[in-house]
Amino acid sequence: MPGPLLVGALGAAFCIWSASGNAINLCVTAGCSLFQDFTVAGVSMWWFGAAAFTLLCILSLVGSVTLGVVAAGLCLFLDVLLLVLMLLTVPCVGCLFAALLFALSYMAFRHGATPRDKETGRSVLLWIWLGLFLINVGAVVRAQAGSWAMRGPEDASVRMYFSPSCSVCREGVNALSGRVNVAFYPVAENSEDVLRIAAMIRGLEDGNSMSEALKAAQKEHATAGFLEGYSPDMLLLRFRLLCNKAHIFASGGQSVPFFEYHGLPSSLTEPAGQRAARSPASSQQSTDYTLPIEPDVAGSCGGPNAAPCP
Repeated sequence: MPGPLLVGALGAAFCIWSASGNAINLCVTAGCSLFQDFTVAGVSMWWFGAAAFTLLCILSLVGSVTLGVVAAGLCLFLDVLLLVLMLLTVPCVGCLFAALLFALSYMAFRHGATPRDKETGRSVLLWIWLGLFLINVGAVVRAQAGSWAMRGPEDASVRMYFSPSCSVCREGVNALSGRVNVAFYPVAENSEDVLRIAAMIRGLEDGNSMSEALKAAQKEHATAGFLEGYSPDMLLLRFRLLCNKAHIFASGGQSVPFFEYHGLPSSLTEPAGQRAARSPASSQQSTDYTLPIEPDVAGSCGGPNAAPCP
């Protein structure tokens, strides 16, 4: 049975290559990092996949069609469970490729088990797999859209989502403008915000800082015609702003400014001078575990029970 043999050999080679730590990064999502080290009883999941594909190769070599259909169906059922797990966590492109090979192997064995004068019947398991597979592929495409930073490095330790019409956001942008470890992600509360953000982009291209670009954009009474407001560049900008807002909602936020910290904020650490001045004895006797900042929010714009900031 050359069909199942070819698919099984390709799947076994891919799983062994992935288990050995391939040098070529084919994955574009965080799922690869999550599932690369995923083990069952201390054994990498990729080795189980390699063993499964090897078994399917053996069954195709000896021409055991019935056992091949059963084994491939079992592999596909287990793969359905993995697709559900990825759907609830994050999809892995490498795992999706292996899943596609399992489905092709199952289809090839079923085709070999069907007499030539009859058509292959429909498989409920295969339709369930296909639905889950397409949903995971859609999640991969959605992850590639991601958030868009107006300024700042991709690996910034602080990410600030702001709206130009939010007065509290403007205070935050002015305070953080010029920081090299801060990335700024704009969102639009209304159509005027889109034009203000476009004006900010032009200001940044002219060499202005974030605070200067924001201040200049506020002075403009942004108005634009239909063609200008929905030009290709503006449509791309609207899409990026929509992705940023979707990220806030997906993260559980409903108002701006919205901050994401990668690491411990420096305001939560004790100053070095104060730490050095404290004696060991007083350090042991101290029972004050209060954080050095207040947990209250100074202000925000938007949200379910608040009107947009003027």
